[in-house]
Formats: sequence, structure tokens, C-alpha cells
Amino acid sequence: MRQETIRRLTSIGLLTVLLLFFGLSNKTFLTPANLTALLRDCSPIGIVAVGVTMIIITAGIDLSTGAMAGFVAMLCANLLYYAKLPGAVIVLIALAAGTLSGLLNGALVAYLRLPDFIATLSTQFLFRGLSYVLAIRNEFGMISNKIITDPVILTLSGSIGGIYLVTFAFAIVAIAGQFIMKRTKLGTYTYAIGANRRSAELSGISYERTKMAVFAITGFLVGMASVFLMGRIRSVTPDTGTGMEFDVIAAVVMGGVAFSGGRGDVVGTVIGTVFMMTLINGIYKYNLPTAVQLIIKGGVIIIMIIFDSVYAGYMYKRDVHLIDTDAGTPPANRNTPRRSRHG
Repeated sequence: MRQETIRRLTSIGLLTVLLLFFGLSNKTFLTPANLTALLRDCSPIGIVAVGVTMIIITAGIDLSTGAMAGFVAMLCANLLYYAKLPGAVIVLIALAAGTLSGLLNGALVAYLRLPDFIATLSTQFLFRGLSYVLAIRNEFGMISNKIITDPVILTLSGSIGGIYLVTFAFAIVAIAGQFIMKRTKLGTYTYAIGANRRSAELSGISYERTKMAVFAITGFLVGMASVFLMGRIRSVTPDTGTGMEFDVIAAVVMGGVAFSGGRGDVVGTVIGTVFMMTLINGIYKYNLPTAVQLIIKGGVIIIMIIFDSVYAGYMYKRDVHLIDTDAGTPPANRNTPRRSRHG
């Protein structure tokens, strides 16, 4: 069985255990209302996580997504309040602003050769600062939160058949993301760069264009998630999106995407997103102190990273052993032991 399949089954198994544990210990957990709310809450995180999955597969990272979401949301709120632009235009502006923000990250990494960590940490402060600059203020210059009343934005917080629109958007984005990663040249190039950048470039793959593409996609998805967040919260503050980047990265890691690059997919990220939000939703119901909640959350992530590291090491040693075994087998019989070994 492939390493990717085993890792995915592990995530599904852990998610099943988590659902059973919270379902049996809390009678309100498995109610339709709570489950649809859980999917609603995980959808903005999941939408952004699809893009970050692509970045991490290139052996990169994006620490700016939370601040970027806050900047895009504040820009849109500013235009709604002062320019009185219609909601449909605001949605387009959000997508464009997110895409341009992602391109900025991509340019810093791809063309100025800044490490992903440094580049996106810097733009995290940049985007958060811009959120404060654009904040709506009252006549005394104090930041004022205005209720969003635009019907288009509010419609995006609605539901169809009990399922929230943001959940449908998450599903569509996940399907499109998986298709890109598994069925397009961009996906192939993304895996190649993450597995071995030097070899990929020698094969004619453009590191710069690939990096720009995955950061632009991530920015676009951040813009999309920002609009849904505005519709749900119905207000925007300069702190909107704070901590989102860590929830996104945690979901991607839980889904089996390797920080070293070249391994993982969107399906795993979807499972990881649902797992992390199930964990958060479940522990909230126990009314545990915030410190305990953070410890549990961090502990789970550490355990999964250790598991991935140990398991990847085991699989590497197994593959080396199989290669060495085949190397000592007569050519006519090399395939026979491997077929019998795996049944």
C-alpha cells in the first residue's frame, strides 16, 4: 500500500475516533445543528488551506494568510462604508486584492530570493498594519466597528438546505485544488520543485513561475475566505483573521503534507481541516480554560509531526531495503519476490 494512502487512512481513523469520543461524551455534539456549524466554521480555514497545501508541497510556507484576510476584509469594509460600492463589486475587489497580495509574496520569494518564512512573516506585519490604516474611525479618530448590511455580503452567510454556502464553496475549491495537483502541469511542477528543486529546474521547470502561481492561488483563496468571514461576522476589525495562519498550517500538517515538500494532497488537507475543527469544537464544549485548549491543540500537532517524521523514516528504510534486495536478485526473477511480498 502506498505511503500516501496509509497516511490518509491514519487521518481518517483519528477523525473517526475523535467524532465517536465527542459524540458519546457530549449529547449536543452529533446534533445536525452542531455538525453544520462545525462545517461552516472549518470552511474558511479549509479554503485557505487548499492554497497553503500547494505552497508547502513546494517546501515553502505562508505565515501571512491571517493578516492578509484581515487586510482584504478591512479594505472591503472601508469601501462599503465610505465609497458605498455594491456588494458584487466588493466581492470582485476582495478576490483581486487577495490575488495581488499573494503575488507580492510570490515575487519576494521567487524573484528576490527571500526565504518563504522571512518573506511571509514580513508581509504579515505589512498586511496587519494596513488593516489599522484602513480601519473605519469615528469623528474622534477612534476605530469604530460598523455593522455590514450589504445584502450580497449577507447572502453569502446564508445556507441552502441547511448547508451553509461557505461549505459548498469549500467543497468546490477542494475538488478544483485536487484536480490541479493531480491532473495539471502546475501540480506536477509543484511536486517536482518540492521533491528536488535543483532537479526540477534542470528538467526545464520554472521555479519562479510555479512559486508565483501557488502564492497567487493562495491569495485568491484568502480573498474568497475574507468575503465569507465578513458575511458571517457582519463586522470587521483590524484583528480579523488573527491566528488563522496557524489553524491553516495545522490543518495542512494534520492532513499529511510534509514540511520538507513533495508529499501530500488536497484530500488529506480536507481531512486535516475537519479533524482540527472537530477537535476545537469538541473541547469548547467542555468549557476548558483557554490555556488547556491551546495545550491540547499544540500537543496534537506535535504528536502528528513526530508520527510523520518517524513513519517517513521507516518507509524510506523499507524502500532502500527493497531496492537492495532487488539489486541482488537475478534480472529474470527481480519482480517475483516483490509480487509475492505484497500479495
